[in-house]
Amino acid sequence: MRRVLKIVGLVLGVLVALLAIAAGVLVAMQPERPGARVSRPQVAMRDGVRLAVDVILPEPMPAERVPVVLFQTRYWRSFATLFPDQPGVPPIGPRDASVDKLVAAGYGVVVADVRGTGASAGTWPRPWSDDEVADASDLIAWVAAQSFCDGRVGVTGVSYEGTTALLSATTTNPALRAVLAREVEWDLLDELLAPGGVRNTSFITAWGQDVASLDRNQVPAFFPAPAKYIVTGVHPIDGDEDGQGLAEILGARRVADVAGAVVGVRGSTDLFAGVPIAEVGPAAHAERLANTTAAVALWGSFWDGATADAVLRADRAMPLAEAVIGPWTHEGDESASPFGAREGAAVDLDAVVAFFDRHLKGTAPPAPKRRYWVAGAEVWREADAWPTTRPAAYSLATGGELVRGEAPLAARLDVDFQATTGTKNRWVTGLLRPVDTGDRAKARGLLSFDHAPLADALSVFGAPVLRCRVTPDGEESALFVYLEAKLAEGPMRLLTEGVARIRGGDVEVRLRAIAFELPPGATLRVSLAGADADTFERVPAEGPRSLSFSAPCAIELPVVAP
Repeated sequence: MRRVLKIVGLVLGVLVALLAIAAGVLVAMQPERPGARVSRPQVAMRDGVRLAVDVILPEPMPAERVPVVLFQTRYWRSFATLFPDQPGVPPIGPRDASVDKLVAAGYGVVVADVRGTGASAGTWPRPWSDDEVADASDLIAWVAAQSFCDGRVGVTGVSYEGTTALLSATTTNPALRAVLAREVEWDLLDELLAPGGVRNTSFITAWGQDVASLDRNQVPAFFPAPAKYIVTGVHPIDGDEDGQGLAEILGARRVADVAGAVVGVRGSTDLFAGVPIAEVGPAAHAERLANTTAAVALWGSFWDGATADAVLRADRAMPLAEAVIGPWTHEGDESASPFGAREGAAVDLDAVVAFFDRHLKGTAPPAPKRRYWVAGAEVWREADAWPTTRPAAYSLATGGELVRGEAPLAARLDVDFQATTGTKNRWVTGLLRPVDTGDRAKARGLLSFDHAPLADALSVFGAPVLRCRVTPDGEESALFVYLEAKLAEGPMRLLTEGVARIRGGDVEVRLRAIAFELPPGATLRVSLAGADADTFERVPAEGPRSLSFSAPCAIELPVVAP
């Protein structure tokens, strides 16, 4: 989306400077895009609800029929703007450039507004309702039956679109040959809404407001500011140039209160819009996904929410033809590596095309089955399987030390409820924010334990776990655990983190999956806090709190076996 909205910003700048310039000249200033034939029909679902789609075909067509890739979005399939549509130009929408890449590579592309959003009829009560999941099968059947499709269908997308792509693999339609899902949640509760039972209030509040704006046909806050001067709403379908049909759909639409629907969600049986949260998202469909005949690939990031966990969990639950965990932000266009790597650290959209070339056309060579980024070393590793690891325990010790083996511990943390990882952390990348947690040596409210400079290299892959005896001075608290590192030169950086709602006794906090390799001389640190004020709910809701820690208390690292 950033790429698209940078274009919008460029157009706005020209508009301000030269108000009289022609719309055709403005469009001509955009980067060169492939020729395309565009139509915007409606597609009837099994229950009669009609979804709006954009059909984007290469112009000229490379063959009488082509394989087609489907996107299903809840962020408007394409924009209506102040300027006329340009014949032969793919529409602009809130997605990355993979649509243009696929069209240029000879694929047809279909982009659908999911039911109850954009220009589609129906009701959107919550993400990925049973009706929405079933719509994917109907859309795949419709695409495969079109005269432009050669019968081979792929599905892809990022974020919400990525999850709709993954859920499309529940279909039994043999036309679906390949699915590439990027930056998704497998377990919506633990990976986004309430990790460790502590509500992620910052993301869900902002996202709920943004999707409500979209469903009222208003430019949402997470679109960069210039968009409100150029974008007028979602694009109507063909035959509705005056927008009357769209107006009727919007007038009948019931806009969901997402934040209100999850305000009490902290456990798997809690209800999200009347449905137990455990029944929402891919994990709820694991049995059907395990039986898919499509080639499925998942891409995630070690610093984009918990999307790396989603990849690893999905890999245990269903067959994945390919799995990639990178260092990028949510859209994949920037590195989020804490050590600042840039070269080779962003998503290569040519790899998106290559995936479909392999599984729809059979024209690309095989890819590594598993590929992952290693922080610290700042390199990619690839193999047929994830690395083998063994547990290594590092104890938190009195005096702020982190040591191998067992150690005595008596420590106390007076919770600073203003402690924070900032407003640009892994949990809000879905709002198009970069990741920047700053120099952790300057962070407030931490109880830290430092390891002596490493004598040997340390390589880790997987999810660290802290097990500790904790005594809060009240009924319940939140415990935040941060694994940090400092190279011989440079600031202290946050590698990964975990959080849990605790009541005392022997507690366990699982941190987010990570891959890193630290050289000799680097320093490893474990820091504890009782709050992350800009991201998570306050536990307890009011009053002071202190936490006392005693042995046994150790973090277990999944160390890569030599």
